[in-house]
Amino acid sequence: MVIGADSHFCYLLRRYVKKSERKIVFSYSGEDALALAQREMPAAIILEVDQPNGWSILRVLKENPVTCKIPIILCGWLDEEKRGIEAGAQKYLRKPILFEDYFEALKAVHVISDL
Repeated sequence: MVIGADSHFCYLLRRYVKKSERKIVFSYSGEDALALAQREMPAAIILEVDQPNGWSILRVLKENPVTCKIPIILCGWLDEEKRGIEAGAQKYLRKPILFEDYFEALKAVHVISDL
């Protein structure tokens, strides 16, 4: 699952997911992210933390008993890896995100093993 407000970010992630042959669902606003995550129970969530309320979305997902175990990979322009890991994310990727970094992050959270 991808939660992102930036259309370029979402387009890039859609292309990356096609290479890995995984199903992808998008939430373009934080308002429906929790409901979508609860309904879809994705293997992982890629959260664009730069979007409005990005950190709040992470907190809500991690505090919810249904979604708290879903691995979250944060993506952002700023170097906030420490903050993200302390807030409950499993990985933090700096933008711009290369396919290799995306792939390694999914491997690290045990979503994929290889292409």
